[in-house]
Parts: sequence; structure tokens; C-alpha cells
Amino acid sequence: MSLLVGGERAPIPSPKESNYSPRPVEVHRHVSDFVIQQSFPLKTKKAKRIRFLCNGDRFCKGVVMAVTPERYRSFDSLLTDLTRALADNVNLPSGVRMLFTMDGRKISHLEDLEDGKLYVCSGTGESFKKVEYSISSPNITKVRPARSFSKISSNPASTSSSVRNTSINVVRPRIIVVVRNGVRPRKVMRLLLNKRNCPSFDHALSTITDVVKLDTGAVRKVFSWNGLPVVSLEDFFGEEDVYFVYGNERLSQDDFELEFEELKAIQAQRKGIRRTGGELKSGTHCLDELGRGVPKLPTKTKAIKILKQQEYCSSIPNKVLSKYSVGLIIGDGNFAVVRKCFDKVKSTEYALKIIDKSKCAGKEHMIENEVAILRSVRHPNIISLIAEHDTPTELYLVMELVKGGDLFDAISKAIKFPERDAQLMSLNLASALSYLHDLNIVHRDIKPENLLVEMDGDNVKLLKVADFGLAQKVVEPLFIVCGTPTYVAPEILTEVGYGLKIDVWAMGVILYILLCGFPPFVSANNDQEELFDDILSGQYSFPSPFWDDVSDLAKDLISHMLQSNPELRFSALDVLDHPWIENPLH
Repeated sequence: MSLLVGGERAPIPSPKESNYSPRPVEVHRHVSDFVIQQSFPLKTKKAKRIRFLCNGDRFCKGVVMAVTPERYRSFDSLLTDLTRALADNVNLPSGVRMLFTMDGRKISHLEDLEDGKLYVCSGTGESFKKVEYSISSPNITKVRPARSFSKISSNPASTSSSVRNTSINVVRPRIIVVVRNGVRPRKVMRLLLNKRNCPSFDHALSTITDVVKLDTGAVRKVFSWNGLPVVSLEDFFGEEDVYFVYGNERLSQDDFELEFEELKAIQAQRKGIRRTGGELKSGTHCLDELGRGVPKLPTKTKAIKILKQQEYCSSIPNKVLSKYSVGLIIGDGNFAVVRKCFDKVKSTEYALKIIDKSKCAGKEHMIENEVAILRSVRHPNIISLIAEHDTPTELYLVMELVKGGDLFDAISKAIKFPERDAQLMSLNLASALSYLHDLNIVHRDIKPENLLVEMDGDNVKLLKVADFGLAQKVVEPLFIVCGTPTYVAPEILTEVGYGLKIDVWAMGVILYILLCGFPPFVSANNDQEELFDDILSGQYSFPSPFWDDVSDLAKDLISHMLQSNPELRFSALDVLDHPWIENPLH
């Protein structure tokens, strides 16, 4: 038993603990004090009225919240409430995980928050982004009555302009080509626009600014290739797909006349959009039952890699060269190259992935995430990480070497596979995905280029999943639009939140290709938007004569993997339980 004395509870000795026996008058005095204390309410601290902004979103008005110890018992409970209040913000797809002051200092305790101040909300692994927010002062001293205040707090989207509400309807996932104004030859790059990075015209300009990084600062003016100014969000989603971007500098008519290198760069970027969007990659065609062209996978060109193989490995540090003999380049990507290497002690061949840190500025968390996942997984159908060697400029990952190359090359040579081989590869892939999904890891980029195979003559005997650059632990629905268009699931495009089953959709697309040589969803005109519409429709067929010899069980499995509704779609474990997988063909 204890009593409230001077604001604190003082223990009263029990008869068993001591010989103390209070007199009746003492007991009465203590009880009276207790009653008096309880008759007056405990003094509550004044609520701190604080405006919370979104990291990097200079147009976000934020949300004003009242913070009291009674309402928020812990710092995490405040973050949870902020996640709900800012659920629609494009810069917080994974919710609020950190708070910063306006000068970038991290806040970790409720006591550190000050009344009337501005704070910035950030997601997992994000650093503080110093931008000029449209709201530079809290402006919360003259707040509306509590009823109106709660209404605003619970629905931050209501503070957005009517322009945003009307313009957002025209936005659809789309890749555009951007020409950065500056010294010729000007830089040409691609950019994916979607509802999360351009819900308004100002957001679109901000997104382009982050990508092109003009010497003159923010992007202020955008023009289409025909010289017309882009003045609304709708202008980014018309027929044009090439845009010229400027700061405050003047426009010249000569800007739209391209040098040979610039034109070549634009054609290369456009080809990349067409290649991944419609036909996978440009190549020969066959005809379906309606006489339409159906794309097949071509043979990969090795010209670029042959040139790179001649490069000298002088930059590789001695601590790596002392353990491994480093050979020719066998693969490359945006951030890394992969070379063969030979362990001098174990007399074993490996693959050495060399990640250039300078190319990953601002995306270091992706590398850390990839390595952390590779360290944590071990499965016969997942590529193994053998060792790591870190330097200030590069990260060297010694990986298991699969000598058969990737599945894309195998498809290019075989065009299509007998059911027995397709069944084995599907079994291997489903086994790997089931293992990853049990760990709540989603790969997010399942495609033939990221699947390595061991060959036995013309037959595949083993498949392994590689390239975990986009892989992530799933603790809540994800919203980032990523992956390769041909294999992307409909829930990624609709941006309603997605999870583990996007990998199963991609596996269904791959199985379809393995059995007939072309994808289930394709644009007849090589148009990215048509491809997305085709995927969203969920309509595909098994055209004759290409599917005449394929079993009904195989078609049934594909039909369950390509369910548009994720809740009706097979899980990786369901795929393993399907009779087409359970009963191997011989």
C-alpha cells in the first residue's frame, strides 16, 4: 500500500514488515491528505502546437498537431499518428520514421519538441534534405477552434489546392526523356513520372529538378521537342515524350536543333523505353492467331562488354588482388561491374561485383540493404555472398559464380523451352521466392536478366536468383514504383500498395515466356502506356499454334499466378503445391 504525499507515493509499512502501528488520528490525517490530493485534478502540461512538414517536399503544407504527454505516451506513438496524418504524401511511402529540426538535427524524444516550431518528417534510411519550404514559419498561433483544427489534422490532403485534386486524375506511370540545358552535347536522361512523385505541376518540376541537377538551380521552364511550353501537369501525359528543361536562363530557338551525339542519346533512351516496355527487347517476330506481331527475345549484343574486358584493373586494391586473381568483365549495371575472379587459396572461381560508390550518391542505403539481405539468406536457389571488401570508393562483393549465364541469354538461344525444363526452372524459382517471402523479403525485380542458370548441354539443370538491389523487408504495404515494365504487377501501377505477391506475378510472366517465347502483355505499337493498360486490364490469351502442345495444367498455373487481384493470386508456396510443379515430367 502507498499514499500520495507531496506529489509522490510514500510506502506505508505493513504489520508484517515492522512493529509500526499508527494511531487512529494518524491514519485519519493520512487519509484526509489523500482525499484532498485527489479532490484537485493533477496539473496537465500545456499542449505543444507543432507543424510537421515532409522531408524534401517544398510544397507540402504539413499538418499541425497538439502534442501532450497524455496523448502521446511514447515517441513511437507520435510517429504512428504522423504516419496516419501524412499517409497520402508522396515523399513518405513507408511512413514517418524520423523527425528533424529545420536545421537538420535529429529528434528522438518527445521532450525535445518545442511549442510553435516546425519539424520535418522523414522515412526509413533517409537523410535530412535542406530545401526551401513554402511554409517558412509555423503560423499556428492563430489557430481555428478545436473542431476545425481536428478536421484539418485528420485530413492533411484537404489543405492541398483544387488544382492538385483535379490534375492528379491525369497522372499515370510514364517514362519521359529529359534534355538538360547547358553546354553541348547536353545530358539526356530518363525519368519515371507517377502519382507519387508528381501529384501536381510543382511536384513534377521538383522531381525533374532532383534528377537533372541544373547548374542554375531549380527547373523553372519546360518545353516539348516542338518548342511548345509545358504549363500544366496534363502536358506531361500527352503524346510527347521528350522535354527540354531550363532554369531562369533564356530560351533560344537553336536549343531544339540537336547535335548528332544528342540525337543519338535520345534515340538510345527511347529505345530503352520501347525495349523494356513492349517487346522486352527488339527482335524477330512471329504472328498470333489474329496475324499480329508477337515479340521474341533476341540475342544480346556483347560489343560493349568486349570493349570493357580490355580495361586494366589497376584500381583494384592490393587486399583484393592478394587473395584473388581478377579476370574479365562478365556483367555490368548502373552502379557496378561483375568480373570473374579466382581464389588463390581455395582454387575456386567466383564472381567479383565491384560497386562504384560515386555512382550511388544518395542511394547508399540501397547498397547497405542489398548486402544485409545477402548476408542473411542461404538457399540453394539464391546466389551466395562469399566475402566483402570495403574501400572508401568501392565495395567489392565476392559472389558465387554460375557459369551458365543468365536466363535471358538462355531464352535468346532456345526461344522457348520444353515443359520439363520450364517446370524445373519454375520449381527452383518458386522455392527461392517461398524462402524469401517466409522472411518477409520481396525481391521486386524478378526478370530473366536476374536469374542465373547452370546448363547441361541445351538443358537447364539449375536456376538461382541474383541481384538484390531492389529487395526489401516488407513490414507494411510498399508504394515505390520500381521494377521492369514487362514484369510489373498491376498493383504497382495502381499505387494502392503492394507486397510479396508482386514476385509471383513476375514469375508468372516468365513462365509464360519460357513456354511460348513471348510475353503475355505487350503493346502492338511499342507504347509504354499501352503496355501498362494491357497489364491493368488483366486480359491475355494462350494463342494457337504456340500453345497447342502445352498442357492444361501449365496454363492453369499461369492463370493463378497472373491474377490481377493479389488476394486471389497464388503465393510462392501455392505454386510449389500445384500439381504441375509437384509431379515432375520426364
